[in-house]
Amino acid sequence: MKTHHVSPLAAAVSLVIGLAANPLSAANFGIEEVIVTATKRAESIQDVPISVSAFSGDFLERSGLEDLQDMSNIAPNLYINKSSQAVNQRISIRGVGTVGNNAMDPSVAVYIDGVYMPRPGAVMGNLKDIEMAEVLRGPQGTLFGRNAAMGALNLRTRDPVIAEDTLKVDAGVGSYGAYDSTLIGNKSLTANSAARVVANFSTKDGFGENRYDGSDEVGAHQSESVKVSLLFEPTEEVRALWRVDYQELTGEGGVIEVLPESVTPERLQVLEALGALPDVSGLDHEINQVHEDDMTDRQWGTVLDVTWDDAFAGHTLRSITSYRDWQNDTLEYSVFRLPLDDLQRESHFNSESYSQELQLISPTGERFDYVAGLYYFKEDYDINTTMNLGEDFCPLTAMVNPVYGVICAAGAQTNATPAAFSQQAESVAVFLQGTYHVTERFDLTAGVRYSDDDKEGTFVVESNNAIASGLLGGVEDHELAFADEQVTWLANAKYFITDDIMTFATVSTGYKSGGLNSVMTRGGLTAEQRLFDSEEVMSYELGLKSTLLDNRLMLNATAYRTDIDNFQDRSFQDLTFVIANAGELRQQGLEVDLQYYPLEQLFISVGYAYLDSEFLSFDNGSVLPGGTGTQDLSGTGYRYSPEHQVNLASQWTQALADTGMDWFVRGEVMWTDDANLGTTTNNNPQTIQEAYSLVNLRVGLTSEDDSWSVSAYVENLADEDYCTGMYEQPNGRAFGTVSNSGTLIRCLQGDPRTVGVRGSYYF
Repeated sequence: MKTHHVSPLAAAVSLVIGLAANPLSAANFGIEEVIVTATKRAESIQDVPISVSAFSGDFLERSGLEDLQDMSNIAPNLYINKSSQAVNQRISIRGVGTVGNNAMDPSVAVYIDGVYMPRPGAVMGNLKDIEMAEVLRGPQGTLFGRNAAMGALNLRTRDPVIAEDTLKVDAGVGSYGAYDSTLIGNKSLTANSAARVVANFSTKDGFGENRYDGSDEVGAHQSESVKVSLLFEPTEEVRALWRVDYQELTGEGGVIEVLPESVTPERLQVLEALGALPDVSGLDHEINQVHEDDMTDRQWGTVLDVTWDDAFAGHTLRSITSYRDWQNDTLEYSVFRLPLDDLQRESHFNSESYSQELQLISPTGERFDYVAGLYYFKEDYDINTTMNLGEDFCPLTAMVNPVYGVICAAGAQTNATPAAFSQQAESVAVFLQGTYHVTERFDLTAGVRYSDDDKEGTFVVESNNAIASGLLGGVEDHELAFADEQVTWLANAKYFITDDIMTFATVSTGYKSGGLNSVMTRGGLTAEQRLFDSEEVMSYELGLKSTLLDNRLMLNATAYRTDIDNFQDRSFQDLTFVIANAGELRQQGLEVDLQYYPLEQLFISVGYAYLDSEFLSFDNGSVLPGGTGTQDLSGTGYRYSPEHQVNLASQWTQALADTGMDWFVRGEVMWTDDANLGTTTNNNPQTIQEAYSLVNLRVGLTSEDDSWSVSAYVENLADEDYCTGMYEQPNGRAFGTVSNSGTLIRCLQGDPRTVGVRGSYYF
């Protein structure tokens, strides 16, 4: 893999040091004020005493960000990547997150328009018509509550605008058959109502080539979505906003290659004898294996957001009511990812969730202000999974034992091991957070939340093929239940040293509900093994927020320490994952956000994250490939926790002679340090992704009144080869890929260099 030895961190530090030596004369340009809702109130980001990165919709468009995964390229200590299964993605903050759509709750809560999204798969899709994207780092256990133990993503889409009739068309084409088009219409209906419609269609052929079947569109996908919003303001105090959306995604999983460093002759002997050698030529987006993942993802949802200002004594009442239905059907044609018709996995996910939140917000300007509320959430979640045996599966078992082959062939080949999981989850919470303004510069804030979580479910695995059941999933029939109640709290002090420099200190707790293991395992699990306990988080933060140089420089920094007790570890066992509680994990470090206008034409943004990860205790960790039992991982770091990350962005904008147009050029660099990207927490040195950089470049023209724009871009300019995740070859012992020094490693390859053009026009 390519490794860049020029450290953007050094450039960032030099830039910060040089700022004080660059005095600027007064001018009428500067940092745009960013309004966030991290405290359930609309406040300037510079007044909010938490570690938060916020990006306006305009900023996202200028960066060319098109889906949620792209957010990790611009926000320090945020990591979003997809897994080997097309429906899964991992969202983590400060190195901790949750992958997969099993019944495990997320560590990072995702809110869209004030509504909690319970499943990572339900937040796949595009970032269109975004008003603001907020990355809230650290436990948000008081105001956001449920399963925000490591942080939250708070996305707000644009509201309809009364007395405005606009139509915007945005379209782009690019390499690998990429096409994207968006239509955004805003219509004023009456003097106090308006509607907004956002429709999108996008498609891409995929980056990979497959020698096995001649396909050159591995990873192709397509998405269609529409969102309608209606705003009604019958009086100056009452505001009702209703939204309904529908989205459909189809496609395959990403390119999954064999990591070249893991290839040795001894690890290929059995596969070569089977005539099933995968492509081992390197990370070149070329494979030789069955890869026909077929995914169909549909969801729709609705939310009613009603706000009543000055309901009584200056207080605001707000009600957010939501319903969401998410369904995903995924068929993986080869679990082993070999040039064999071996084993298919068929998965069906269905989540129906309902939530109701009531907020009481006190008026501002008093000595004491507060936010109080009630929250209710309910979800019915079903997962139906089965294995279909391909033509080569039984002959493979016959090579191990001829009797096995006969028994295997006599059993059902389709629906060999059906598993049905059903869960009903219910959560109730009450919260209160108040701020006492000791002086005009000094505030004390305290918050508390009581949560009650109950989960009931069933898990049944049947056997229609004795050999398949013995290898893939033992017979089970369990009635399961989990219940927990927690009190989470926050204590914060903030002090304005000057009008433009604020410091803060926070101690807070977080909580992530325990629950039920929802996937079949070889040999099966007992009912007790199917349960895991809740995580409990303690966090400490010291921060600084400043706006300097006549509002041309914003510099924010936060030092933190997070301790996680009863950490929920998801380990890989042969072909399935099992969730169990580890000991204690500590994540600590530093986050820096900087924005700077040295000149009116030049904007510079720097994000930096330092992360020190260590298990303070973990004596039952997974073993390395080929080992047995468990290993003590105390003193080692957690996966997906790079020590350093740097995000740089710079844009030059200038008038084009006397044409009435502006031209711009924008460059971005994302640098990530070495990190272990393995799916199993076993400290395997084979799954370390070396440090790498991604460079993007964009140039374009805009009209003087911003009615149109056109741009050209290149992403991953250097065509960097890198992995976004790694995992050990499934069924490696049987295929002989496990040796004393390791095993064959699979790499989920990152996107290659792409180019394209985009344009937009307001009618």
